[in-house]
Amino acid sequence: MQTRPLMVAEPGDRFGIANGLIVAVLYVGGVLHLTGVETEFLTVLFAGLARCGLPRLLTAGVGVAAWAMCTGFVVNRYGVLTLGHHDLVRLAAFALATGAIAISGHCTHTAARENGTWVTSATSG
Repeated sequence: MQTRPLMVAEPGDRFGIANGLIVAVLYVGGVLHLTGVETEFLTVLFAGLARCGLPRLLTAGVGVAAWAMCTGFVVNRYGVLTLGHHDLVRLAAFALATGAIAISGHCTHTAARENGTWVTSATSG
């Protein structure tokens, strides 16, 4: 029996999935007419969870992408990014919050892997 790594084991794939998830969260927020604060909260939550286990450079990229998409499409309109005081405070908040969520998620993932309850490969027959 041969095992092969899952596609999501590759950092580049997980980075793409994380960015796609951010877009999906923003789309759902728009469809459900969520407030800006609710959409920002969900964006930070899902971006933080999607960052779990990524290398540091990619985790920073996910945090900045989440901030940019949320600032451009929720706070402002039509993808316009601004770098005012509130935007920079939001950037710092996104980076800190998504980082904290990623660290706690990574600890949970590591504990589950050590206990043998985390699936890390697919079996091919």
